[in-house]
Amino acid sequence: MLCGKCKKNQATKSYEQIKNGKKSLEYYCLDCYHRLFLDVGESTGTTVCPYCGVTADEVKRRNIVGCAMCYESLKDALYPIVTKLQGGQKHKGKKPVGDKSEDIRRRCYELRAIADKLNAEGDFDGARAYVECLVKLQRGEEEEYVWRKHPLLYKRS
Repeated sequence: MLCGKCKKNQATKSYEQIKNGKKSLEYYCLDCYHRLFLDVGESTGTTVCPYCGVTADEVKRRNIVGCAMCYESLKDALYPIVTKLQGGQKHKGKKPVGDKSEDIRRRCYELRAIADKLNAEGDFDGARAYVECLVKLQRGEEEEYVWRKHPLLYKRS
């Protein structure tokens, strides 16, 4: 496909525009694209990503970047947006579903199941170690993982 402006070079960039509710898609070669969109952005003071052509104003309005390179080229405009969205500049990761009490209940259930299994097999010392760990967890003390101290106590079937 040829460039929509010069009609000579191969088109490598696309420009999507919405006017009066209608979407139009135009294709440009790299030279025309830079001449049309990037030079205009520098003269008006707006920042434009050189790879996809998204302006800083568009990113602020939509809260969506155009490509991966926008993070570097539009970093001055993105830092306030990222800080607002995730509560800081560093991403802390996803939090697990449920609260801490749900995690403690799940862990107590697991420890009780292991202790019951060991009791049924006749390994009373191993079961006692798991019950002690369960009691500490229910009291709110820090849990000690039994299988780290006694790796042979937890038998897989």
